Amino acid sequence: MSIEQKITDLMKNAMREKKATELSVLRMVKSFAMKEKTAPGFDGNTGDEFWLDVIAKYVKQQQKTLAEFEKVGAGADKTDEIQFEIDYLTPFLPAKLSEAETEQLVIQAIQDTGADSIKLMGKVMGAIMKDHRDEVDAALVKQLIQKKLS
Repeated sequence: MSIEQKITDLMKNAMREKKATELSVLRMVKSFAMKEKTAPGFDGNTGDEFWLDVIAKYVKQQQKTLAEFEKVGAGADKTDEIQFEIDYLTPFLPAKLSEAETEQLVIQAIQDTGADSIKLMGKVMGAIMKDHRDEVDAALVKQLIQKKLS
């Protein structure tokens, strides 16, 4: 079953069972997908890869929003709502590598690129992200590269 079909089925179930929070999250994802489809440069592909990308972007946006809300001390009800959205959508996304596995990738990429200073951080980051974009947390990769090259 495609991700789009799964989202549609979940929406139907949420409507039947009157689960307003789940329905709201799913509608937001559908809306976000429509926005992506109308964006300049859209290639017309709406397969699973497209939906994974949409969900990943939406989750990333919500994580940033959650961090902002926590920073300014927004109410717990709003932060709980955003956290629910993140937790609800995360199972759709592929699992990320652990910190230890990511560190091994960083070490290997540093060796492969011959990087010996922080000035070559972009080269190492590019080598990792080229092959492992969906598998790693970019912020963690950046942090580990900085630690290894400093």
